[in-house]
Amino acid sequence: MLTLKRSYIVLLIGIGTLVAGSIVLGVNSSVLATDFLTNNMVIKKVTILPGEQFNTDMTSQSGGSLSVLMRGQPFDHQIQASILDKDGKVVWKNTFNGDHVSNFNAKQGESYQIMIKNADKTDVTVDAIIGNVPFMGISNDSNLPNVAGTLAGLGVGIVGILILISFFISNLYNSSKIIQKIKKKTPFY
Repeated sequence: MLTLKRSYIVLLIGIGTLVAGSIVLGVNSSVLATDFLTNNMVIKKVTILPGEQFNTDMTSQSGGSLSVLMRGQPFDHQIQASILDKDGKVVWKNTFNGDHVSNFNAKQGESYQIMIKNADKTDVTVDAIIGNVPFMGISNDSNLPNVAGTLAGLGVGIVGILILISFFISNLYNSSKIIQKIKKKTPFY
């Protein structure tokens, strides 16, 4: 009887921990994703013809060190990328093949023009993220509390799952003991 009460307490603690972890994970990851998508320029699968360039504009929401993450495919094709401020002055420029990660300093609220040029003889497809990416660049820790909250929620959720697993294992063990006691007391004719 005492074992049964104890196992239900473990069950309630496991469910509570799992629910708490899920709530913390959901809230923090939602805020992190919304902040990431609204404050960063995301360029997805833009195909650029040989000798042509892709242009777009962005306004820096946070300022400071902004990350530039670009990927060109096929990886052996040469890409030239540059970022110009509102006066047309180049604040960042690079030529690369495949993946590229770097940073540039931006002013909060200032508009920038992003230019990506295909310097190869065949089409190239480009993906890019430009903005404040957690853990990337100097002082890019504005989203750090949300990242920490997301990881904490994930950890608490995993602990809840482990508690529930221990509940089920404990119940299986205890139920097998009860069945053995019943078999010993009940004669079979």
